[in-house]
Amino acid sequence: MKGLELSERFFREEVAKLIDKYFPEITGKYAGGLNSYGSDVLGYDDELSRDHEWGPRCIIWLSDTDYDRFAHQLDQVLNQHLPKQFMGVSTRYKVDNDLGCLVMANADENGFHHVAITTVSRQLRIQYGLESEIPSYVEWLCIPEQKLLELTRGKVFTDPIGDITRVRRLFSYFPDDIWRFKLMYAWESLKNLDIIPLCTSRGDILSAKLAIQQVASQLIRLTFLHNRCDTPGTLKWLSREFYLLPRLATGIGPLLEECLVSTELNRSAALLQDIIGIFMDEHNRLHITDHVNLDFSQYARGFKILSCTNVINALNQTLPPELKTIEVHGAIDQWITNDDILLFSEQFTKFDYIYKTTSGFHRDGIGDRMI
Repeated sequence: MKGLELSERFFREEVAKLIDKYFPEITGKYAGGLNSYGSDVLGYDDELSRDHEWGPRCIIWLSDTDYDRFAHQLDQVLNQHLPKQFMGVSTRYKVDNDLGCLVMANADENGFHHVAITTVSRQLRIQYGLESEIPSYVEWLCIPEQKLLELTRGKVFTDPIGDITRVRRLFSYFPDDIWRFKLMYAWESLKNLDIIPLCTSRGDILSAKLAIQQVASQLIRLTFLHNRCDTPGTLKWLSREFYLLPRLATGIGPLLEECLVSTELNRSAALLQDIIGIFMDEHNRLHITDHVNLDFSQYARGFKILSCTNVINALNQTLPPELKTIEVHGAIDQWITNDDILLFSEQFTKFDYIYKTTSGFHRDGIGDRMI
């Protein structure tokens, strides 16, 4: 049985009945479901996924008022009255310090239930660093796409008030301005295409292969952006999510795979340029900007390299002034890969300072262009 199905049955057959029995005041006034972190939330859990987090679990969303009145008591009631097992699976958990997450506790261990009791506003504040359901531009840029997946995937089992359903709909994807800002950086990040033939000609194979890998990785992110779907933050599910995308993925996926395994590095570079051409056709077909043509720039060392400058400039022209004046392009998870930063709101919200701050000087004097 999949974890999401197990958790829904656990909620309906055990958790909801205890709430209705001991807290009739909130019957019909709370929501239940499962989102947040985990392979079961995405529907990809299997036998190998059951070493952490997996099992009978759910989230209860109370109103702010009911949270203040009942959360502590509800937690105690669930800990006291929930069965130790459900459908043959332990309902008790413990903290695994090595993994940094919750794992199932054995029957003889002193564990606790895995029912999170919260509110919609509390979840947004603690998990996303948001005080409002309508994020500012900078707040949107500081939310990793993995965190949006955690909020919008999984399933809401019941929501008579509609608060969590409304918020999941609001965060289903970025606003168009943020989307184009992220698209612009995605095109900018293809710059390592330039060095592949240079490194290959010099015999710097490791550098060439790393450049191929980085360009391929950015093209995968560009595919998610073109589909208006969030990129998973964990590599283990990236391939599955990628090949489920309705546009582009099935066509360019095999080309990307060939790029990554080919020993003919110039062949890989040529394939990457072909893929970029496919994206350019899709860009124009979707009318994201005015029609744009790709150009070839004459690289200083004699290599003829595809230039993305035209599409970058066209995207920049579509942005509102608030985004045009930001000195650091891209969203936080487009240029940070540290999981400890991207998983926790107390870390990724710190980067709003970067977006809000301007340097106050310009590199326009003699010698100022030196890096």
